[in-house]
Amino acid sequence: MLHTCRINHAEVCHPFSFHVYSCVAAPKTPAAAAAVPAKKWLTLNGKEPGVVARGGFSGIFPESSVNANDLAISSSSPGLTLLCSLQMTKDGAGICLSDIRLDNATTISTIFPKGQKTYKVNGQNLKGWFALDYLADTIFSNVSLVQNIFSRPSIFDGQLAIAAVEEVLESKPPKFWLSVQNAAYLASKKGLGIVDAVKSALTKSTLDKKVLIQSDDSSVLDSFKDVPQYTRVLSIDKEIGDAPKPTIEEIKKHADAVNILRSSLVTISQSFATGKTKVVEAMHKGNISVYVSVLRNEYLSITFDYFSDPTVELATFIAGNGVDGVITEFPATATRYLRSPCSDLYRELPFAILPAEAGTLISVAAKEAQPPATPPNPPLDAKDVIDPPLPPVANLATKNASGGAQPASSGTTATTANLRLSFMAILALGLLLCAAA
Repeated sequence: MLHTCRINHAEVCHPFSFHVYSCVAAPKTPAAAAAVPAKKWLTLNGKEPGVVARGGFSGIFPESSVNANDLAISSSSPGLTLLCSLQMTKDGAGICLSDIRLDNATTISTIFPKGQKTYKVNGQNLKGWFALDYLADTIFSNVSLVQNIFSRPSIFDGQLAIAAVEEVLESKPPKFWLSVQNAAYLASKKGLGIVDAVKSALTKSTLDKKVLIQSDDSSVLDSFKDVPQYTRVLSIDKEIGDAPKPTIEEIKKHADAVNILRSSLVTISQSFATGKTKVVEAMHKGNISVYVSVLRNEYLSITFDYFSDPTVELATFIAGNGVDGVITEFPATATRYLRSPCSDLYRELPFAILPAEAGTLISVAAKEAQPPATPPNPPLDAKDVIDPPLPPVANLATKNASGGAQPASSGTTATTANLRLSFMAILALGLLLCAAA
């Protein structure tokens, strides 16, 4: 039976709990912390799992906006890691967005309606508005962020600016995670050296010893071998069911950790948890840390076995699988779980947050509700880890075009934006004050 912890005086409730999900535990006093025995964790180093905020607190604010990053830092674990998915502009500036196409998370399509293009990226035809077609000044001056997720508040859509990598670094996150994608394409087809840009930005910052570099390209990770203080993370973007020893040995040549999908740890069929893999166990035997992504609070993204409760999902991956960190869009929820005494299954307490057991719910479900049997996830092959060397950066002629006409200013739009920004500022202040209380 699942038991959940009661909220006590050490926890502070958010006024917008339907987005943040319940409470954020306030920091304990030194005396209180000393009185509580240290928790036991199943992580590779035995320490508390890390909380990685994907795009900051992107469950409320648009991804990687200043507001999202500030709220993540103020409301979450002191060891929080901010994750920025790096994209490059036409003139080589780095911005934080999860997709190479701007139209998935910005107002670009309404600002430049004729800017849609099609590029063949890594063998796949992609259609949309691409950051690499626009100068940085054009993007920063005209384009703003949107959520594009119906279950999340739209009040901030079109109100917040896209963040440059330097802006995120200036927020002084405890740790910084940079996801580098499409490096070979950008170098050979667009003349953009994303690896050199990353090295330059990080060298100018003060976070050299608290940086994680992620890529699905082993050659990108190899480019950072000469910076041993960086943690290199291999992104595995497909479902896997096992990691054989030869594959582990190949990963170790390029990375210190892996970022894998939730369904590579707990197999899913039509929202039922059908089984549990041994991927974490295999990676730990090879001295490789494991991060799982992406966790969200909306019940539509949560398996039936977790009872629409993101805390049970956290317990399943942390206490049930022993992951070394979780990548989430609601970092306060993960922090709340880690700080709760009920997350410690080794203490004798009347309450505990138990991990779900995959296959239990489906075994008692009516036959007509059960999903069809699915084959197990394939093991990760060593050849899938190896990528060809990065091509040299092409010497392309620089063009001054911005990629689209400048939009005309609108006094009505500006007035509406100011009113909405005022409301947004009040809301954000309330969230920050509650998180800091």
